[in-house]
Amino acid sequence: MTGMNNRETFLKTEPEMDITQFAKTELDLVYADESPNQILDVFYPEDGEGPYPLVIVFHGGAFAAGHKRTHYIKSMCLPVTQGYAVATVEYRLLQEAKWPAQLIDGKAAIRYLRANAEKLNLDPDRFAVWGNSAGGTVTQLLAVTADEEDMDDLNVGVKASSKIDCAIAWYTISELCSAEQFGTDIYEVRKQTGAGKGMMPGDGESNDSMFTMLLGYNPLYYPERTSKVSPISHVKESCPPMLIQHGTNDLVIDYHQSVYMAEKVKAVCGEDRVELDLFENEPHGSQVIKADQNIEKCIDFLDKHFYEGKNPYRKPLGKIRIVGENEDK
Repeated sequence: MTGMNNRETFLKTEPEMDITQFAKTELDLVYADESPNQILDVFYPEDGEGPYPLVIVFHGGAFAAGHKRTHYIKSMCLPVTQGYAVATVEYRLLQEAKWPAQLIDGKAAIRYLRANAEKLNLDPDRFAVWGNSAGGTVTQLLAVTADEEDMDDLNVGVKASSKIDCAIAWYTISELCSAEQFGTDIYEVRKQTGAGKGMMPGDGESNDSMFTMLLGYNPLYYPERTSKVSPISHVKESCPPMLIQHGTNDLVIDYHQSVYMAEKVKAVCGEDRVELDLFENEPHGSQVIKADQNIEKCIDFLDKHFYEGKNPYRKPLGKIRIVGENEDK
């Protein structure tokens, strides 16, 4: 086990949310005991008495960076201003553990939260997951694999269901082997810009691509193994409702990854099981996707499935403050 602490390692480059702004918190809860990074935070809303519906957030960072309080996920934490509890999950990065450690950590976190729902004043029947980029890949897999034991390690953490009830995935990967098979190839553009090394199939030609480091093998050489890692391969009729969003000028992860995931869910589960929003000309990590107008739409999606569209705690979003910012900023 490495001594690497994700938050300490990346805090200088990824300033953190100011946790003193939340009405109540449960911090650094240990959901498994194999790594110091198997911890999570829970932030509680000002409104309501609980048990609260829960949004479980997974940060991005190419599986190589990030932490559970990074400023990059502050927009995904805004449901805390709308009557939702929010849990942010730390998970092992590729420097510490190869795949599927990241998925196993995600499932262990959900199992912990469900097993401790009464103690934490959470509603175990209203769990959503929300992730961006690499965290969105974990999110999609959590949505489509539920309690499949061959996609989990029940020796890690407590035993409970890892089922979730709806999911939001931002600009993420659904098929890890080759986006090129979908008829799009932006490799030359990306090569010129230097964008997102290792996040697209052209980069798999080198032995140090991000996917090769994450998986421990070159995904292009072992497509059957890689298929099992890919969310699109696990879609089944029991898939929960999903909202998928992506910018069409994403040079890190081709937006067709989201298009084809949505098409697969529609084909298997029906038109009403997935919503796809494409943001014209928006890049990876789009500020338009993170802006309040779209956050309102994402919370509408949560309200639809957890409150039948009638959330009694909806009000203006407010802001999530970062450490060092003025309170009125």
